Amino acid sequence: METLFERIAQIEAQGQEAVLVTVVEREGSVPGAPGAKMLVTADGRPVGTVGGGELEQQAIAKALEVLQQRKSTLVRYALMEGGGASTDERLDAACGGRATVFFDYIGYAGHVFILGGGHVGQAIARHLQPLGLHVTVVDHRPEVAEGFQGANRVIVGNYAAALADESVPEGSYFLITTPSHAFDYESLRDIMASNWKPRYVGMLGSRPKAESMTARLVEELGAERINWSVLYCPVGLDIGGPSPDEIAISIISEIQALRYGKKGHKHMRLAWPQQ
Repeated sequence: METLFERIAQIEAQGQEAVLVTVVEREGSVPGAPGAKMLVTADGRPVGTVGGGELEQQAIAKALEVLQQRKSTLVRYALMEGGGASTDERLDAACGGRATVFFDYIGYAGHVFILGGGHVGQAIARHLQPLGLHVTVVDHRPEVAEGFQGANRVIVGNYAAALADESVPEGSYFLITTPSHAFDYESLRDIMASNWKPRYVGMLGSRPKAESMTARLVEELGAERINWSVLYCPVGLDIGGPSPDEIAISIISEIQALRYGKKGHKHMRLAWPQQ
């Protein structure tokens, strides 16, 4: 039987999310001794237990909230008729006690998909490594994927199409840095036509390339199907530098500005119709 900690290791390796629920303190007659643990994933099915009953049901519901917020928290529950102190979460139970439960979010600050593992893709992955983001790289060339540094996961396949059967988290960041314009366009089209709801889609290239590809995208998908607000093309902040590392810093700086809601920077993206 799979243990709770084996499941946590599996979740982290796959870039998924979960909440580890732990009873840290109890008073009176409360199910679940201090140290009792339960792991809750997005499907709401727990591994382990914090004692069952109303406390466990409420803990599962709270864990699902924590998954949405991506922020750990401590909650104190009162399990007694008539409730408890105003700072307690009151449960409809007559156990006559209280429990303090810690909800520990397990996951990443965000997910980045780099489509193309060439020099720029490698530099982006390398500089992203210490930022707490889960990085997936897709490239059709096995020799590029072999020994790739800085990514949590490397997939050998045809770029965005390789993710068609994957569980892509909503709000992910996509970077299109493939070795050809044809692959770039196919990746852009597949992402913009998907139901992945990305937060950011950045494509490497010049202004003429951006204009040409977006015009083609409108012809193929229709302007109304394109979420222009997430499209950053040409990608990056206008900070200068031609080397792969300098380009990577420009792109990651743009992602950081978006993550933290910082405005006033000079982006290289074109002005889209609905921007």
